[in-house]
Amino acid sequence: FIMKKKISKKNVIEIIAKKLKMPPMQVEKLDNFSKMKSWDSLAHLDILSALDAKLNNKVNKIKNISDIKSVKKIISILKKKSLIK
Repeated sequence: FIMKKKISKKNVIEIIAKKLKMPPMQVEKLDNFSKMKSWDSLAHLDILSALDAKLNNKVNKIKNISDIKSVKKIISILKKKSLIK
């Protein structure tokens, strides 16, 4: 059994940017999903499942993560849960 190494905040932003088809810098600057043109509830699920796949299926166990509409908040929760460095 090999533990995947932790991903960084930058990786999280890159995953979100890729799913929303926008530059990582813009994702970070806008922060709020509802301000992003390509964001919708389906894109949100896509982002969460991509993060979940990267983080050994631990994201879907985080209570209310699907309600969070802020990139910074998602990152801070993942840090709190020690899922990212």
